[in-house]
Amino acid sequence: MPRKLLALACVVVGLHVVGILTLGTSTARGVLGNSLQIFSSGLAAAACLGASRRGRGLSRPFWLLAGCGMATWGLADVGWMYYENWLHMVVPNFSIVRILFDIQGIFFAIALFLDQERDSPSFGLETLLDSLQIAIVFLSVLFGLNYLQSLRGDSDTASALLQTGIFDAINIALAAIAVIRMLSAPTRRLRKLYGGLAFFLVIYTACSSIADYMQAVRHVPTGTWYDLYWTVPFLLGAFWAARWKEPEEPAAAAPHATKNLARLAAKNVSLALAPLIVVAFVVQLGPEWRRTGFTLLAMSILCFATRLGLSEYRQSDSAEIARRNALAMDSAINGMAILDAQGKYIYVNSAYARMIRNTNREAMLGKSWREVSDDRDVAPIVSEVREALKQHGKWFGPLTVHRSDGTVVPTEMAVTTLPDGGTICVTRDISERVSAQRARAETEIKYRMLIEQVAAISYIAELGIHGQWLYVSPQVEKMFGYPAEEWLSNSRDWISHIPVEDHPIVHAAEEASARGEPFQAEYRVTRKDGQVIWVSDTAVVVRGSDSHAVMEGLIVDITDRKMLENQLLQARKMEAVGRLAGGVAHDFNNLLTIIKGYVEMAMNRCQDRPELHSDIRRIEEAADRAVTLVRQLLAFSRKQVLRPKILDLNAIVVNLDQLLRRLMSENIEMKTFVSEDVGAIKADPGQIEQVVMNLVVNARDALPNGGRILIETSNVDLDSTYTRDHAVVRPGPYVLLAVTDTGIGMTADTAAHIFEPFYTTKESGRGTGLGLSTVYGIVKQSGGYIWVYSELGKGTTFKVYLPRVKDAVQVSAAETPASLTHRGHETILLVEDEPAVRELTQMVLCERGYKVIEALTPEDAEHLAGNNGAEIHLLLTDVVMPRMSGRELARRLTSRCPNLRVLYMSGYTYNVIAEDGTLEEGISFLQKPFTPQVLTQKVREALDRPVPAKL
Repeated sequence: MPRKLLALACVVVGLHVVGILTLGTSTARGVLGNSLQIFSSGLAAAACLGASRRGRGLSRPFWLLAGCGMATWGLADVGWMYYENWLHMVVPNFSIVRILFDIQGIFFAIALFLDQERDSPSFGLETLLDSLQIAIVFLSVLFGLNYLQSLRGDSDTASALLQTGIFDAINIALAAIAVIRMLSAPTRRLRKLYGGLAFFLVIYTACSSIADYMQAVRHVPTGTWYDLYWTVPFLLGAFWAARWKEPEEPAAAAPHATKNLARLAAKNVSLALAPLIVVAFVVQLGPEWRRTGFTLLAMSILCFATRLGLSEYRQSDSAEIARRNALAMDSAINGMAILDAQGKYIYVNSAYARMIRNTNREAMLGKSWREVSDDRDVAPIVSEVREALKQHGKWFGPLTVHRSDGTVVPTEMAVTTLPDGGTICVTRDISERVSAQRARAETEIKYRMLIEQVAAISYIAELGIHGQWLYVSPQVEKMFGYPAEEWLSNSRDWISHIPVEDHPIVHAAEEASARGEPFQAEYRVTRKDGQVIWVSDTAVVVRGSDSHAVMEGLIVDITDRKMLENQLLQARKMEAVGRLAGGVAHDFNNLLTIIKGYVEMAMNRCQDRPELHSDIRRIEEAADRAVTLVRQLLAFSRKQVLRPKILDLNAIVVNLDQLLRRLMSENIEMKTFVSEDVGAIKADPGQIEQVVMNLVVNARDALPNGGRILIETSNVDLDSTYTRDHAVVRPGPYVLLAVTDTGIGMTADTAAHIFEPFYTTKESGRGTGLGLSTVYGIVKQSGGYIWVYSELGKGTTFKVYLPRVKDAVQVSAAETPASLTHRGHETILLVEDEPAVRELTQMVLCERGYKVIEALTPEDAEHLAGNNGAEIHLLLTDVVMPRMSGRELARRLTSRCPNLRVLYMSGYTYNVIAEDGTLEEGISFLQKPFTPQVLTQKVREALDRPVPAKL
């Protein structure tokens, strides 16, 4: 890698030289120089990223931060090149380019203040707070110095020199800090790391000072020999990062207590110093920068307080951990002792004192190990221990201890060298191995109890579909209905409990496990009682006691999760079908407008030819049926325009009761139960009536041989327990409408498709298959939910949940229709992109005396309104049009002509004039398809209405 990098560096330098010698003073020379500088900084950043991946401990974030600093410089130089070579202008003082050049040093500053003691590869909360504090101080210094410089009012050259001086001073300070950090680093690895950064910063500062000076004083452009003063430092940085290797070295010795105290004091002082520095610069700022300065100060103080609190918490936690560790060591069964560099005991726990001398530990403290140990014990192994400690830093082996009372205790001892030259000894009494084995057996029992209490089946089985199950936890009886013994006895045929459709899933997972890969499958299982549940089976292949491969796994019941997934999938499918139905209905509305319009006109024109009336009436009836069909599609797709009101659901149900009873045959009994305290709902009354009627008619059709229909209303509160089983439902207060029949019922498959348009279980010729899909669309558009519960032979219940509101029920005022004989004289601007609908509308309005100006597109309408704005009284516009909606067109025209009235027409609105299908108050709307009579009535109403304050 260094050789390739050296060759690449030579190419970069060579290109610099070639560009300087051959390109003269052209822009190309500047572009080449800047590009090579950007490439060099990017190369250095990439090398730092590679060093971060190779590093360990603190060096990983160190190299990452160094790379970010170099990459930030390259990004800033891209902006510099843009200003210098494309715009041919000086970079503004407070532009993002200069800010990036100024703040790239933040990353080096953060790298310098990484915690050497922790030597961690990750950014902890303390490190993040320190980094934020450093960034705040850095920005405060920059803001303060630049502001003071701006107050001086120097010339451009002096100002540039001062900015260069500020930049160089910061870099010199960073280099000095790097030297200090290098000298105070506890390990050779960190000294090497910070020494390299100090060298880079010194070279970078020296070179950048020269280059900045030449640019500031002599106005030297990019593309000269001075470009090398930018390129060379980054190439050296790339070499430094590419050659970095983590040195192998033993762990650093723990700092002495006084050193720790000094470092703690220095750290706390440095934490408090940061807000003081920010204060020092903030007070220098003028009023225009005061808010920014105080924001930085507040953030600095917050970081200081948080960091100080976190440090105190860490220290308290460390003290508690140390206390617990000491307590654990004192209470440990194994003997533990710590010796200093001279071989004297400085810590002994009770178990060690009892094991070695059969005495208390106070009697051993301060004594040499030779005074305590019997020569017969240590003489055979002392040379072996010393050699092992010298080579490996640790020794482990058997040691027979002769106590002073004459007893002999066989032990195992581990001796490890400490960083300060001392040793730690851990001794175990082998005579208590039986107790340890007993403890291990108890642990295994606890593990088994834990496994058998989780809500999953744990098992061990041989590989293969017909492999023998060696163990299964008792949960198999709760989940599958089979006792563990019965399941194990027939376990080779366990796949017989899985439906045939899921066998390929299991076979594929078994083939993967045969290759040593994890077994992962989701499939159905038929319980002993016949119920089918979904399970997730996860297992890994391990080696058994005799190196025989087995699978160890868990089986979890995921039936509830699958049910929720199916609900979500069904909701998405219904949404997709709704979009398709809405699009079809939109096109049909335009066609039906034309048909119904010309039918009415034909009827009026052939009053003297009664023999044609019957034929025209047939066409009109067919068009009306098509209109009903389209409106059902719009209801399902939730694209119809609603006029919601605060309603009493009980009043609607009671008012429809007599009408619904007339639809029932004599062998059907219908009962209605409404709760007295049912809350109000916000919905379109006509649509809610349609919901009730469709559900009751559907219930009637499910009772060919008679039965009962029950209609109920009540208040319900759906909580999180209900929403866990119904993923799309939001918890809250609702009003329930339930329609129950005792009819033939439905299968689960039928219930899954019951709300889809044109899906019907009735014989041909009975129904369109849109009744329940219409109900579904109305309920969803009204913000509610509908669920069906059914069982073959037992009946069906539809439950509709509509959001409950606290508003009072509205009393509808009777509307006075506009006169149909009134002839108009006003001017109407007609905007419709469908030619046939536009032609029909123009013809009808002209016959009524109106002057009609036609516009094919919203752009044409704007142009025509500009020429005739003062003469136009009404804008009649389609809502959904290419490039611009009717609402946007109306907003533009009414801003120019405040007295202009607007009448929208559409089959549905795509939320252009109605949010979620709910028509806004004060908007005039003509629903497609419409007849000439309805058109003239709506136009007259719109013209007679006062002009709204705003659209």
